[in-house]
Amino acid sequence: MSKLATHRCIEVRQEIGLLKKQIVETSFDLALYPDRIETENASFPIGSVFDISYRLPSGESQLGFLYLHTSQGVVTYKIKQNPESFIKAFKKLVPETKFRS
Repeated sequence: MSKLATHRCIEVRQEIGLLKKQIVETSFDLALYPDRIETENASFPIGSVFDISYRLPSGESQLGFLYLHTSQGVVTYKIKQNPESFIKAFKKLVPETKFRS
């Protein structure tokens, strides 16, 4: 199946060497498929994802957060760019009315 949308997520970790400590930033894609949302380490069936939200502070160098609201709980990813196009693609695929009683 082909990807419907992707969004770049950031992973930040500290590496401590013999003489110095440095912060290493890597990135990976969060990918939306017709049947799942996938990262390099996890896959969420589309039926178990209830919503996607985010918080993005103003300022270029600050990290924001993207939240996947799933049946297993909320999963958080760090982001730098606005994920509106990813969220719109998800909402087009899974209308909000699906989860209302």
